[in-house]
Amino acid sequence: MTKMILGVLTLVASINTYADGKSICGNNDDRILSFEPKVGRLSTMTDNKGCTATLIGDSCAITAGHCKPVLIRAEFNTPISQNEQPQPSADEDVYLIDQDSIKLQDEGPGKDWAVFKFKPNLLTGKLPGQVQGYYDVSFDEVSKGQKMRITGYGVERGDATGNFAQQTHTGKIVKAGGILFGKTLLKHTADTSGGNSGSSIILEATQEIIGIHSHAGCTRSGGANQGTLLNKHKELVAAIRACINSDRN
Repeated sequence: MTKMILGVLTLVASINTYADGKSICGNNDDRILSFEPKVGRLSTMTDNKGCTATLIGDSCAITAGHCKPVLIRAEFNTPISQNEQPQPSADEDVYLIDQDSIKLQDEGPGKDWAVFKFKPNLLTGKLPGQVQGYYDVSFDEVSKGQKMRITGYGVERGDATGNFAQQTHTGKIVKAGGILFGKTLLKHTADTSGGNSGSSIILEATQEIIGIHSHAGCTRSGGANQGTLLNKHKELVAAIRACINSDRN
């Protein structure tokens, strides 16, 4: 019984970790409410907050590896929050994750990703990508200064409708790869906060996924938020391609 209680407390603490601390780039939080159907909110069966996931196929999705404790289910088409409390999606927009499909790495910025598959909705029998649509991914090189976007479910204390609801913001790529250990690191200046972990980094010009947001780094005076770059990460690319190919077969 003691081990069970400790396990539950650890899970709760892990979920709350994603909600602690903002990483806003500059003086103002410039995120605005959004309603992108391809982006879902990951959570346990008893909570409505945790991390962010993005569809890349009929059943395939990606998030951050450190979001493993909430790789249970995802809600799409989420309502705005009420009195800062996240509201549940309709039952037809909730999908459970196939636990046997999860592949991930959780080793810090540049090495923090997860690829997984959803099961069909229990009411409609349809996969999420068949209903919500999905983003294409790009394994091409990207450059410093290109405009990018992050959409996700970050905490925003004091915001009655936006706290843990879907919000979006654009920024610029600060770093895209490098040498040796930094070759899979992607840095950017889009505003994020706890709960944005796992949000896809979208190249604004093409609307393709180029990375996965995972860590803070921005301050009022500078810095940059961090994630994993797709095109230089061989294991991540292989996992994405395998998942997408299985959707097509």
